[in-house]
Amino acid sequence: MYIRTTFKSKMLMRAVEAHVLLPFHDGYPDTPAPFPTLYFLPGYSGNAEEIVTCLPMRQMSARHGIAVVIPDGENSFYSDHPERATLHGSFVEKELVEITRALFPQLSHRREDTYIGGISMGGYGAAVHGLHAHETFSKIVMMSPAIEADKLFNPEDDGKEGAVPSILFDSVLGGEQAYRNSCMNPRKAVADLKAEGAEIPDMYMCCGLQDTLVYDACRSFRTYLEEQNVPMAYVEGDGLHMLPYWDEQLEGCFAFLRRG
Repeated sequence: MYIRTTFKSKMLMRAVEAHVLLPFHDGYPDTPAPFPTLYFLPGYSGNAEEIVTCLPMRQMSARHGIAVVIPDGENSFYSDHPERATLHGSFVEKELVEITRALFPQLSHRREDTYIGGISMGGYGAAVHGLHAHETFSKIVMMSPAIEADKLFNPEDDGKEGAVPSILFDSVLGGEQAYRNSCMNPRKAVADLKAEGAEIPDMYMCCGLQDTLVYDACRSFRTYLEEQNVPMAYVEGDGLHMLPYWDEQLEGCFAFLRRG
């Protein structure tokens, strides 16, 4: 079942849309409520409608019995900017979860049934906010994530197809020093959770071998987690930073979420 809903966001100070898929009455056996739920974040230059229409997300939701909630990302890198009255990170971590659970009582409230994921910029956002809100999310799915955002904004990368203009780095993530020392840096987020002895969500990452935009960063982050003895399911194979690759990988992402 596909539902588009609009509600007023206090974190973003305006009306926002969310696209919601429920594994009910959609051609597959209905999943008994409460539904496990995946909060899925679009990438840079993408939006929720593109995710729903260009990927078999509705089919995956119905087949695997997982509700999916997709907001718009608005090229924000899911960062908070109180000076602009736009708290995209807080919206994803807290407000979106609270409001959709209130609007759709069929959604599970249990941590073990609540997941976060995304593509590219959205994969980065899923890592950052899944780790920061580890008491809410039990699993993180990252598809070709811009996992080391400082490298994505590096001026020498500006010529790559899909690269983000480096001039945005300071305005979106506060500059290199601020980024490295903040919770917006996934490496620091992992280190902080380890130091606290907190439970780190289960993680899954996939990336295409021909993805010149983020492949090196994905391998680098994987190596970092291995050094920190933090497990992560990792899949790589032929593919670019494009929809056909994510189409092929979506089944594996949902299968990971359904595993106990």
